Amino acid sequence: MSDPALAVQKAVYEQLTASASLVALISGRVYDSVPEQKSFPYVVIGEDQVNDDGDGCSDGSEIFVDVHVWSRRPGKVEAKSIGGAVRAALGGPIPMEGFATIVGQFYRSHYLTDPGDGLTAHGVLTFRYLVEPL
Repeated sequence: MSDPALAVQKAVYEQLTASASLVALISGRVYDSVPEQKSFPYVVIGEDQVNDDGDGCSDGSEIFVDVHVWSRRPGKVEAKSIGGAVRAALGGPIPMEGFATIVGQFYRSHYLTDPGDGLTAHGVLTFRYLVEPL
């Protein structure tokens, strides 16, 4: 069996880069690892947490994935607009290789301003997926 977290990460990347509204807002800048010479705004596929959700009849995993939004526009309007596009792209079941998505849902978000520069807005959106191997 392949790693469900990897399958979810790949599927999240595919959904984000296929979203025309998100691509228009961030010029396609979706990262797993942020390059040193980066342009704002951008989105990062961040941390994940995998919990066993199997039972006696089938294997299953509950996976929480964080997606980070970064913006340098004053205030949080741009970051929240990007967050809305991320939520639209990932807020339901998403197709993935080797697994069936039983549940796909937006879980929570929070937005803050970087205290270091007082300018950079950072949003963290968390999504929850229940998956089973095919």
